[in-house]
Amino acid sequence: MFSTSVLPQRFAYWVALRIADLGYFLGDRKGRKAIMKNLRRVFPDEPESRIIFEARWVFRNWGKYLTEFFRFSCFNETYFLRHTSSTGLKNVTQPLKDKRGTLIMSAHLSNWEMGAAYLSVKHGLPVNVVAAQHVYDKIDKMFINERKSKGVEVIYTHEAGRKVMRALKSNEIVCILGDRDVTGGGLEVEFFGKPCAFPQGPARLAMKTGAALIPGFVLRRTNDSFVVQFQDELKFPEEGTKDEKVKAVIEEYARRLEQMIREHPEEWPAFYDVWEEKWEG
Repeated sequence: MFSTSVLPQRFAYWVALRIADLGYFLGDRKGRKAIMKNLRRVFPDEPESRIIFEARWVFRNWGKYLTEFFRFSCFNETYFLRHTSSTGLKNVTQPLKDKRGTLIMSAHLSNWEMGAAYLSVKHGLPVNVVAAQHVYDKIDKMFINERKSKGVEVIYTHEAGRKVMRALKSNEIVCILGDRDVTGGGLEVEFFGKPCAFPQGPARLAMKTGAALIPGFVLRRTNDSFVVQFQDELKFPEEGTKDEKVKAVIEEYARRLEQMIREHPEEWPAFYDVWEEKWEG
């Protein structure tokens, strides 16, 4: 972790790729097996060579992500001006102008941390992220400090309901990962042709507060710059019960996430069987 913050960035990437290759070939066999199984569901008709190629790059891009996360405090405004851009930014800012608050539902895809930092550093917007508290205090403090170095406030998952509602009612932005059911209370929707549990919290919070629910995904370019894609708002159906409306929104989010993964499978670091195993963090 220390070396990633002091090495030149390109060399840090090179080191990360070498370590990632070792992890792929010799280290995390369980993770490699899970990645390949997940990718096989995404691409049922692709040859094995394609699955192997994408799986190896999942490991490599994960190494890059870790390198970038532990360099966050080194990324100043100039870095974000040069290395980040976005599409659909109005989808985030218009609800703030309308005093609704914006709830961005992202996913474990590429370097998702960059999205919140981009909004805070490059556009000066009030940004909160919902994150799990690490079991080790020193590591947890390190994670919080990295995020706060970019002006991003952290809301722990175990106290998210009350604090997220307060932030949205204060017309702020809240970023939350919407692709992994960490509580066991998720809702099953079809995902790549098989039922998969997705968290209900983001949809229910948006419904309760009236905040705009915006899918937002960070994508890595080949030169290791980033584009943040803020998609059109997820709208609740006018008809149906609350549960039916929530399910409809989660189903639409799942469809959009499917498309992103099909287009960028090498950026999907799901080191567990998404459909059969509970994510342990």
